[in-house]
Amino acid sequence: MATVQTPLEISSVVFKPILIRAVVALAFGLTTVFVAEPGLTWMKVMFALYLAFSGSAMWEYLRRDPVPVAMRSPLSLAAAAWMLGVIVLLFLGSPAAVGVAAGAALVLGGVAELVAWARHRRAFIPARDQLWTGLVGLLSGGGVVVAALQGFGPHALLGIAGGGAILIGVLLMVSGLGFHHEVRRDRGTARGL
Repeated sequence: MATVQTPLEISSVVFKPILIRAVVALAFGLTTVFVAEPGLTWMKVMFALYLAFSGSAMWEYLRRDPVPVAMRSPLSLAAAAWMLGVIVLLFLGSPAAVGVAAGAALVLGGVAELVAWARHRRAFIPARDQLWTGLVGLLSGGGVVVAALQGFGPHALLGIAGGGAILIGVLLMVSGLGFHHEVRRDRGTARGL
């Protein structure tokens, strides 16, 4: 099976926002692992930061020139769902409500990423990442909603979302570093990578 190489003009533009989103996801995921007793306020702040920075990273990615114009609509919906989730979180006062709102934002973002993948995976190589980020977002968001409706506390809800975030972060880190390596190799600066 032949490998497909992303054109340099695409790799050189998309690797930074992909790496930014990876760092955001990994930071959120690792924080959920190491905070043993999060309260409601901590839960709201962590979900809000994760959704806001993920939305900002997505916006930075989708506004780049090589991203197909038609792909920008579903990715804009993902970013908008995450940003709307941040606003809704400000007005909620129970772990269940916060979990449902954050989970719904993750589900909507995941569905939007899956739509972007389904429509553009053949024409735009970086869109292939949206299959996995969309599936993980959809499943982890759905898990958060179900757990919230069953009365799980902040630690469990953050743990479910954090597990998904770690998966997304690792996937995007590998992808972003791969694009970065292609750029450095093609420019002759990939010493030792």
